[in-house]
Amino acid sequence: MLKQFLFFLSLVGLIFFAACSENTLEPNLNNEQDAVISKTTSMTNGSAAIISVSSNQQSNQWEVRIDMPGDGGLVKFEYTIGGNELRQIRGLTPSFNYEIEPGNGLISYSSARVAALNAVDGNILEWKLEKDESDNNWQYRFEIESAGNNFEVRINAVTGTILRIKN
Repeated sequence: MLKQFLFFLSLVGLIFFAACSENTLEPNLNNEQDAVISKTTSMTNGSAAIISVSSNQQSNQWEVRIDMPGDGGLVKFEYTIGGNELRQIRGLTPSFNYEIEPGNGLISYSSARVAALNAVDGNILEWKLEKDESDNNWQYRFEIESAGNNFEVRINAVTGTILRIKN
């Protein structure tokens, strides 16, 4: 009888522990999701519509997709899970005529776009803002089509200076 009681007590304890573990994990993910949504909307001055928010534990990242207002396009924001640090912003579809203010001492997307188009006159095919691992600096990268050729224009995201134009 004592063995059965101890077994029953152990089983109840195990179920209770599992239930508590799941409940403590869920609010953390919800809080992180709220934080990445808040960061994203602040970078777009609240003007963009959130399309989707997802997390991927394997790649350790949050992904927020937004639809920019007017004739804007789709933009993807990536953040680290656990720290909610910005990893990358990428323009997915034209038009690329909108404003994003990434903050943290980085120039605005529109300033970088103007610099890139002044360097290579053409049409933007895609763009992204990311930290370059080789020099640990934030860069805007634009792919621009001009006169039938594609160019990659890299811009220092702190100073706004052209780093490289590659054909």
